[in-house]
Amino acid sequence: MLRCTLIATIAIAALGTARHATAEDVLFEDSFSGTLSTKWQAVGLTEDDYRIRDGGLEMRVQPGRRTRDTPMLMVLLPFNTSETVTASVEVTPLDRFTEPDESAGLFLTDADSREFGAEKRNMNGHLVFSPGNVEFIGEKGDEGDPQQYALKFWPANEVYGPLRIIVRGHYGHFQVGPSPAGKYLNFFHSALRKNEPKRGFCLSASGAPSDREHWVRFDNFRVTRN
Repeated sequence: MLRCTLIATIAIAALGTARHATAEDVLFEDSFSGTLSTKWQAVGLTEDDYRIRDGGLEMRVQPGRRTRDTPMLMVLLPFNTSETVTASVEVTPLDRFTEPDESAGLFLTDADSREFGAEKRNMNGHLVFSPGNVEFIGEKGDEGDPQQYALKFWPANEVYGPLRIIVRGHYGHFQVGPSPAGKYLNFFHSALRKNEPKRGFCLSASGAPSDREHWVRFDNFRVTRN
């Protein structure tokens, strides 16, 4: 099992650099002003589970840990994982996450389920970016031993910027940023399924306590293709 380490101090090596401007094709964006775009599909959510308020989308955190059937707000878009596509959204808990693995975030989807995520998650009372960054900590020659890797987590402070999923060459990359200083944090990455006929992104929140409501806010959702 991977060892988990909560990083409480800033390590310069984990900071990315500012991105150079490139031509972008906006596939979809929603600033959540007025009404929700009709392109969104509410999967398993009732009308009482989400609302537009003060230029943001507020969503009730669903009770219980996330499963395949956890409700979500999803948008399907015309792209595949061989392209370079970036989705970003700002995520702000309106109530402190108190339950183990209570979380909210952005996910790459197929036609009806999540495949790759970028979240803010409660871990032992700390709000962290999840998944974390896998780091090899062993000696040369031990790269094949799973016990020689640590999964490190970064505190999910709002100053680091929005959550981002970058899809490129059939891989998903979890990134956070830009910060006000133009910096990026790079976290987990993983291979993606290549032949899904439909792709999209969703917003989802899960893990709330069963005896009280928790809400989370999403701002400035945007998907671009380079």
